[in-house]
Amino acid sequence: MKKVVILTLLLGLTITSAVNAQKIGHIALDSLLKNMPESDSARKVGQAYYQQLETTIEAMQKELQQKYQDYQQNSASLTELVKKNKEQELNDLNQRIQSFQGQAQSSLQKFNDSITRPIITKAKNAISSIAKEHAYKYILDTSSGVVLYSEDGDDVYAMVAEKLGIKPKAAKGK
Repeated sequence: MKKVVILTLLLGLTITSAVNAQKIGHIALDSLLKNMPESDSARKVGQAYYQQLETTIEAMQKELQQKYQDYQQNSASLTELVKKNKEQELNDLNQRIQSFQGQAQSSLQKFNDSITRPIITKAKNAISSIAKEHAYKYILDTSSGVVLYSEDGDDVYAMVAEKLGIKPKAAKGK
């Protein structure tokens, strides 16, 4: 009789464990994002914006270089007041260039974030949809390096790529 009770309890625990088992999948999100067609156009737009900023910085630096050369060539014939004025002008221009470089970097980061955010959102929505369709409790991003260890799980890359309408390329594994 005790054996039957123990066997029943063990069977109950096994069934409860099976019911509570959580299905876990993984995906290399960076590979998925790189393979999305929108990423290529976003990369091109971001590169064009970067080039525009870079051209402006180069023009400012060229202006500074020209003014500095002019100052060096003519400094012997300038009065002290004019020299101080030219030196101040050079310092001001140099500070404006440095300020612009900082602003340009910040602007570039914001611009890139604004053009990639919809792509990331689209990918995450597809991942969520696959998770719901296939009853996954968790899907981990193996490209971020956060997963230190995992047993074999389901790589959902192909399903998500199919949902997004892109041809799956070999995903970088765990």
